Amino acid sequence: MSVVVVIPSRGRPFRALEAVLAIRATAARTDTTVILAVDADDPLRSEYYRMIGAHWSTYGPEVTLVTLDPDETGDLVRATNTVSLRVARDDPTAIIGNLGDDHRARTYGWDRRVLEVLAEPGIAYGDDRIQGERLPTAPFISASIVNALGWYALPTCRHLFIDDAWKALGLGIDALRYLPDVVIEHEHPAGGKVEWDDGYRLANSEARLVADRDAYHEWRNTTYYADVDNIKRAIRR
Repeated sequence: MSVVVVIPSRGRPFRALEAVLAIRATAARTDTTVILAVDADDPLRSEYYRMIGAHWSTYGPEVTLVTLDPDETGDLVRATNTVSLRVARDDPTAIIGNLGDDHRARTYGWDRRVLEVLAEPGIAYGDDRIQGERLPTAPFISASIVNALGWYALPTCRHLFIDDAWKALGLGIDALRYLPDVVIEHEHPAGGKVEWDDGYRLANSEARLVADRDAYHEWRNTTYYADVDNIKRAIRR
């Protein structure tokens, strides 16, 4: 069992670099790996590749950059699901983390702690210094759960309310683990930590908020309980 961190990123190569370097500086296990996913049509895609050679060569296979074709991405949720499902199917014992390029791992040994609390399948998350225990903005999910669902992030959403879905699933299977001793800081403009850019504005627009909120509530009112039952059967709870 090992931890694989998936980081979808678009238009922010230097922020993605900071996220990956923070993970590498604080991971305690040598088998912890990172997959950075970028869009094939990202105007700054070459910058991501340039930085691999400049900064990540010492990490070898522990950091992998994958390019997603248009039918594999288009928004955060689709990109996350594309990569996370590959990981879950290739390694059903993996623990899959999903961080944004604006998350920063601050606690040394966070990966070891995640593996401790997810010795049995579940969903774990640390303190992001904005939402805290309220929402898992950077979750770690057992691959068996991802395989049971057929997705990692709620596929009817595009960006928002996916953390609400992760929390609802974790509570539904009685396997939600909050780790206050693990800090994975969310450097988000909502917390006054960075400036708003076009990506943040689009993801947090009123139209996106309404559409994702409605999609989340539709899921809660329709297939949520079936999804919980599917996970329970898969993990034999």
